[in-house]
Amino acid sequence: MSEDDKVVRLKALAREIRDELGEHNVLDALARELAISRLSTAELTQELGAVRRELAAVKLVQRGRDILLPQARTHYAGRRKAVVEAGMPMPSDRGFHALERDGVGNPFRWTGPTSAFHFDFHLDRSVPMRFVLQMPLWGSEHADGLRAFSDDIEVPLLRRAGNRVLDFDGVLMPRETLGVTRLTFAVDHLRAVPADAEETATRQLGVPFMRLSVAEATEQELADWLKVIETNPEDAGKAPSAKASAASSTASATS
Repeated sequence: MSEDDKVVRLKALAREIRDELGEHNVLDALARELAISRLSTAELTQELGAVRRELAAVKLVQRGRDILLPQARTHYAGRRKAVVEAGMPMPSDRGFHALERDGVGNPFRWTGPTSAFHFDFHLDRSVPMRFVLQMPLWGSEHADGLRAFSDDIEVPLLRRAGNRVLDFDGVLMPRETLGVTRLTFAVDHLRAVPADAEETATRQLGVPFMRLSVAEATEQELADWLKVIETNPEDAGKAPSAKASAASSTASATS
């Protein structure tokens, strides 16, 4: 703005102020305007102080991240195996009933009382990770429609019947973020069975769980999994978002 423009603008503002103040009670009007200005200044000062405190908190978090991130990467590096078995202690809030044994003494747990059950792992997610959920073959009818989820996407499952066991295979594709990997399974339906001989209460049962293993996927395992979910989605569960993620990550995962 030029000096001439400033002069014109100043005169215009002065006229506006005189019009607003009027010819009477000039001192009262000036005092009121001054009070309003001071109040506005105080509010701005408070807001500025809050912004400065938030900025200081952000800087503190960034400093902590810069210190802890290398340590976290070292902590997670190489963690590429995990196993959970039914005989291990398992909190009920993860979606499991108490430990039981089948007719030949093999340990298992029914999932329930909700349709979802989950596992938390600390894993190195810089590589593809293959997981295998295992249940007794006699529980196959309960497993129809079983689905898996991780990192906010559905993970296609490959169903394979073995010798007295039923396996569900899936692959967790690499990710950049560190932290807990939560693998969640959801059954298609629950069934209610008596919880005691008197049948005074019922239990909601999902599928019989035996074992879950996680390990780094070999190139062949990854290729086989991708081939099945791309060519036979009905055998792997319909999960377009997961397949798209898998396809986009294949090159970096196998390099």
